Amino acid sequence: GAYYLISRSLGPEFGGSIGLIFAFANAVAVAMYVVGFAETVVELLDSIDALMTDEINDIRIVGALTVILLLGISVAGMEWEAKAQIVLLVILLAAICNYFIGSFIPMKSKEPKGFFGYNAAIMMENMGPDFRDDETFFSVFAIFFPAATGILAGANISGDLADPQSAIPKGTLLAILITGVVYIAVAISNGSCIVRDATGDDNDTIVGPLENCTDAACTLGYDFSICKEGGCKYGLQNDFQVMSLVSGFGPLITAGIFSATLSSALASLVSAPKVFQALCKDKIYPGLHVFAKGYGKNKEPLRAYVLTFIIGLAFILIAELNIIAPIISNFFLASYALINFSVFHASLANSPGWRPSFKYYNKWVSLAGAVLCCVVMFVINWWAALFTNVIVLALYIYVSYKKPDVNWGSSTQALMYNQALTHSLHLTAVEDHIKNFRPQCLVMSGYPNSRPALMYLVHAFTKNVGLMVCGHCAN
Repeated sequence: GAYYLISRSLGPEFGGSIGLIFAFANAVAVAMYVVGFAETVVELLDSIDALMTDEINDIRIVGALTVILLLGISVAGMEWEAKAQIVLLVILLAAICNYFIGSFIPMKSKEPKGFFGYNAAIMMENMGPDFRDDETFFSVFAIFFPAATGILAGANISGDLADPQSAIPKGTLLAILITGVVYIAVAISNGSCIVRDATGDDNDTIVGPLENCTDAACTLGYDFSICKEGGCKYGLQNDFQVMSLVSGFGPLITAGIFSATLSSALASLVSAPKVFQALCKDKIYPGLHVFAKGYGKNKEPLRAYVLTFIIGLAFILIAELNIIAPIISNFFLASYALINFSVFHASLANSPGWRPSFKYYNKWVSLAGAVLCCVVMFVINWWAALFTNVIVLALYIYVSYKKPDVNWGSSTQALMYNQALTHSLHLTAVEDHIKNFRPQCLVMSGYPNSRPALMYLVHAFTKNVGLMVCGHCAN
């Protein structure tokens, strides 16, 4: 997966550091998706006055039970995980269709809650930004970004695919296209038929002249201006279950939320142990090799599953989706930045084994992607970006100092050769000068260890600043 791509391209220093961060990010992502699922369950419990304790603790309880169930499915093997994903996909597709069908069926009973059906005035009112509670574009982006982190799901399980070279690019590009269209369509649909604030009170119809009411809802007979003082529960800004309101059959949307969150959590729960197992097998960091052991026919990383479960459970106890999401965003952006840079670096080094088959590939797009990821990291949260970079740098320095005994033919080695060759060729055009003279000696020594005295003599005037080439003429 991502770890293999980076480590075999940029070497163990970057590969080891980003491998740990990427595995950790996937483990935390499990918590984020499970908390999203648990929040929906708790809202349903609250609506029927069936909370076990309070909202926060109920999220923790439901989340803990859910991650235990997902762990059981994951440990059962990839076949069970794949079957579960297909079932969840069918439910999700049904929920999406149900939402769009419902958006064309406006009902009088839904109007007090802000749903009026497609209306140009509502769409124009919702077109501009309306950030509240000190939120900004990038703070909201940080919460939304983890929704796109499944882009490497195929690469993370490449070892379990029959034909990864064909399946990964096709599956990834199709996933980007389909999800991108769905996200945009849902956003436009929501913004075209639901107002931002609504009271939910049937009595908030317009009484008196329209001059006192200027919102889009006013033209439709409702006055929600009291919401400007705060306290309203409905509308795009206030109701997290607004898609259930719009849909033809509300419970199916809830099932779709369950499907989307559980599907993503399951994918992350499978990805993190696989990446971590691959990292541990390389023995880059001491003490981690115990997690490399695989069990069964497919060498399932059961120990890594348990570690991922513990990390996920620890973050589930936070029980706040908007706190967990920005943490993940930085780790994933650091991973994506290095993946983009490793692709650019491989092209720059002209490695013979690097032959990208994608028709529209361009190395400068990869570099731009790496730079953009780094910029967005700092824009979202500069101190979290600094913290992430410090961790990467510390892990990088550690591996550089330890110098693990591995040779993966990385693009770093290829680039060093290219640079040495280029500079050597440039030297042929440099004229000797007394200030930069360096002795260059060809020593006909035979095998160097057979005439050590001659080596010491020549070394006396090269002294690590000149060039000594030993020659041996074989019979």
